[in-house]
Amino acid sequence: MKAVQVPLTVSGRLGGIENMRLDTLLLDEAERGIAGARVYDWDGPWITLGRFQSAEKDLIDPTSTPWVIRPTGGKAVLHGHDVTVGLAIPLAHIFEEVEHRGVKPIYRTVVAPLISALKHCGVDAELAEATRYSNRGRHTADCFAFSSPNDIVDRNTGRKICGCALRITETAVLLQASIPNGKPLVDPASVIVNADSSEGSEWDASAFPQALSNALLHVRSVTSA
Repeated sequence: MKAVQVPLTVSGRLGGIENMRLDTLLLDEAERGIAGARVYDWDGPWITLGRFQSAEKDLIDPTSTPWVIRPTGGKAVLHGHDVTVGLAIPLAHIFEEVEHRGVKPIYRTVVAPLISALKHCGVDAELAEATRYSNRGRHTADCFAFSSPNDIVDRNTGRKICGCALRITETAVLLQASIPNGKPLVDPASVIVNADSSEGSEWDASAFPQALSNALLHVRSVTSA
């Protein structure tokens, strides 16, 4: 199968509503057969909630920090100190046969470029199931409180280093990913129900957009569940 062409853009600092609008447009374009990706920042602290969450249930005080609902699922993510990625690909570009389009192979296909780019930037990124840190943490409203087998962790420490969420339609997939970099602008435990406080960790993100763009040239399908 030929490599998937996924053009990548780098956005400036935008608010949550605009960032989610642009990621939704990526999915709309993918449903029309055009793949695309964004690497972007935030204009301050924001929370994104998974599309099945609610601010009243999952936030301590919905008026304390701006929040917005993501087009993808998953748990709450605190932004503003992270590198964030939106990636949308038509399913027909990565799976020739419909029966191979299960959630797991789709997920593994779209997260592979993230792992590759992080490794290029010196981050020891690995899927948790390939380490001894799978299924660690607590199930809370906070995305980073628990590491499932499919989550991206530091292979040496088990720390979850990337929160990922999917939206799969009949014809396309949208991946939204948050990679913390440095100390959070507000304490996660003060805004998300049952979140852990975090001091954050730093890595050199300057090469990440180019590394991700290069990795996207080598997207290949996974044809087994």
